[in-house]
Amino acid sequence: MSPDPKDLITPTPRERELMMLIARGLQNKNIAFELKISENTVRAHIGNIMRKYRLHNRTQIAIIFALQAAPPSLRRNLANAEGYPATAKPTRALAQNPRVLTAPE
Repeated sequence: MSPDPKDLITPTPRERELMMLIARGLQNKNIAFELKISENTVRAHIGNIMRKYRLHNRTQIAIIFALQAAPPSLRRNLANAEGYPATAKPTRALAQNPRVLTAPE
């Protein structure tokens, strides 16, 4: 059985950099300053990341970054954790959660 094409999606170096800054808790204006780009460009990158991974908020972006940065053994352990569907991948499980409540920024 061939892998799902969505599982083969990898972030670009710029997306990875942006995801790291989101995971650190930076706001768009601070990310823009760090990367020397405009806030509109930051928002565009965030929108692209959300569409690419079918995410709904910044917290999910931070979780995806943390999972990708984690050592493979930890990712395997998380995927095999009790209460976690054996066939679901962490990114797919996040993307399937349509109702995530977030606080306004």
